[in-house]
Amino acid sequence: MSMKLMVLGMLTEKPRHPYDIRQTMKKRNWNASFRLQDGSLYYAVDQLRESGLIEAVEAASNEGENRHDRTVYRITEAGRAELLELMYPQLEKTAYPQHPMMMAMPFLRHADQERVAQIARNQLEACRKRIGRLEEALELRGAIMPHSSARMIEGMIGYGRAEEKWLSDVLADALEGRFAERRQEEGSPACEGLAGEEETPN
Repeated sequence: MSMKLMVLGMLTEKPRHPYDIRQTMKKRNWNASFRLQDGSLYYAVDQLRESGLIEAVEAASNEGENRHDRTVYRITEAGRAELLELMYPQLEKTAYPQHPMMMAMPFLRHADQERVAQIARNQLEACRKRIGRLEEALELRGAIMPHSSARMIEGMIGYGRAEEKWLSDVLADALEGRFAERRQEEGSPACEGLAGEEETPN
């Protein structure tokens, strides 16, 4: 996710401070799809401010608070132009669906199958909770939120349903011990060329 795009987009709605940006994203359940990291958010704010794409309009004087959280920013005209410059390339990016578990999947025959099953069970439960929150948000606010936001949440739900099905299959495989099976030795002709780039016929 482009954090600069997110900050600029949020500031087109109204001036906000970074804490408000973060909390609004969570309230809208966007964190179900976008990774929210305070460091990335504050770094993006600093970069945008230094580039003249946003500007500070007010700062609260509460002591003990992070200065980023206290400063309210608004988008500049240059920032509105930059938003579009960031938006179109983001829309053109090709997706590479990858669940974090997939990196470890080829090596599960070396793992404790009961532990793998428990991890898959936990992931599945978290996935279903995430889907439930998104469906509730869409039901409660879908009629009043921008159509593009509603479509985004529908997309999150669709991806979540696919993840749910995949995790259910992973859990079943782990419970039945399928990951411990050895089917084909590494380096054999049947295994070559499966994970790399598509080979071009001679």
